[in-house]
Amino acid sequence: MNCGAEVQGRFCHICGQENIPPKESFWHLVTHFAYDITHFDGKFFSTLKYLLFKPGYLSHEYLKGKRASYLHPIRMYVFTSAIFFLIFFNLNKQEEVVKIDDKSPSAAETLKKLEKGRAGLMKQLEKDSLPEFAKTPLKMGIAAYDSDIALLKKDSTAKYQLKTQNNFNVFNFSTKDTAYASIKTYDSIQNTLPQKGKDNFIQRKFAHQNLHLKEKYKNNSKAIWEAIFEKFKHLFPQMLFVSLPLFALLLKLLYIRRKNFYYVNHLVYSIHLYCATFIIILIDLLTNSLLKSLTNKESGWIAAIILFFGIYYWYKSLRNFYEQSRLKTLLKYLLVFFMSIFIFVFIFIIFFLFSAMSI
Repeated sequence: MNCGAEVQGRFCHICGQENIPPKESFWHLVTHFAYDITHFDGKFFSTLKYLLFKPGYLSHEYLKGKRASYLHPIRMYVFTSAIFFLIFFNLNKQEEVVKIDDKSPSAAETLKKLEKGRAGLMKQLEKDSLPEFAKTPLKMGIAAYDSDIALLKKDSTAKYQLKTQNNFNVFNFSTKDTAYASIKTYDSIQNTLPQKGKDNFIQRKFAHQNLHLKEKYKNNSKAIWEAIFEKFKHLFPQMLFVSLPLFALLLKLLYIRRKNFYYVNHLVYSIHLYCATFIIILIDLLTNSLLKSLTNKESGWIAAIILFFGIYYWYKSLRNFYEQSRLKTLLKYLLVFFMSIFIFVFIFIIFFLFSAMSI
């Protein structure tokens, strides 16, 4: 035994290790593996049954200490989230890849594009129904086009200095970087400015990333946004994992007067709730995917039924786990809903910025 004790029976009375021969036969290894798999499957499916059809029940059982018959919450979360995101990413593959044309447009093509853009603004400006306050930004846009047209006619190599054609800006913290052709140009101009006129550290970082994205994707805003969202999409598992302890903390604050509920109880309940939500969304994705493959169109009413089931499930799980009246549960349900939106928006913004800064 690992503990060094002498064992007479099947299990050690000190450490609990099973008393098996040091040299296992091939058949014993196979049967042991099969037992582990079927044992896991049995636990998983019995846990799944209670998870979906008895909201809050598993968390209550865990709180009471009845844990041997069910899959551990962490293992349940890892398994369901892995299956969910595996199917989610496969069903939501990027169908269209934006092609970045390395061949930049000629000065004549750029000039034609500028004149077309100016003509479009002029057409809007000439509308009689347009209110006076809406004419000011149009006039400013026309003036910017006039400036770019004049510059390009004077110098055909100045197409990368045009404000109207080089104005993509993911981070709008600095207005000085939109007219720059490269990071090198931006840095050299910043070095000539007095200390008060320079961008701060955050503005410089964002300006560098803006110019890096423009250069990398040839100023193709569609390609830039698709690259950012593709990176952002693949951070969903990390976002949800980060949101778990925050969501549990929110529940702890809402039920702070319930002294018999510790933070870990709220965390276990949150894990079960997340697992159930993964499965409900997965059912929706698979149902829509199946219907689309059979009928070539999605069914809105099935999605609506699954959505209402998800909303009802959250309410019912809160009521069953915390055992409060319908009115109290409904009020706290609404609070959880709106406060969790705030948490998720905050996390999404942080991860979106990270996505845009890391490509």
